[in-house]
Amino acid sequence: MIKWFGKQFILGQIYYWAKERLSGLLLTIILLILVLYIHSQYLNYIEFKSNNDANYIGISFIIKNTLILAIVFGYIYFYRTIGKTKDSIKETKETIIKENKTDGKEKVSSLDQFLEDDEIDR
Repeated sequence: MIKWFGKQFILGQIYYWAKERLSGLLLTIILLILVLYIHSQYLNYIEFKSNNDANYIGISFIIKNTLILAIVFGYIYFYRTIGKTKDSIKETKETIIKENKTDGKEKVSSLDQFLEDDEIDR
């Protein structure tokens, strides 16, 4: 029973950590799988074309690794940009809330405060 609770706690913590990052992580995983699939298909094509002297397997690996690096760096860049945007939105909301809060000094009890004494006596 303790093992089950421990396992549920660990899985809950992992889910809590990954909840905000889930869409980005899934997109990155899908793109990496797509690059690996395209690379394997290219290698199969080269295997069938091995009768020719010109072999482009080296270029294939360069393209694959470049795409993987571009995907990873793109994910990191967009993750940081989205994080900065979320922080900026949070700060803006806090500023708006602070500005909207009114204490007794900002409220007037009567419009008579805006009038001069001689205007009130009329």
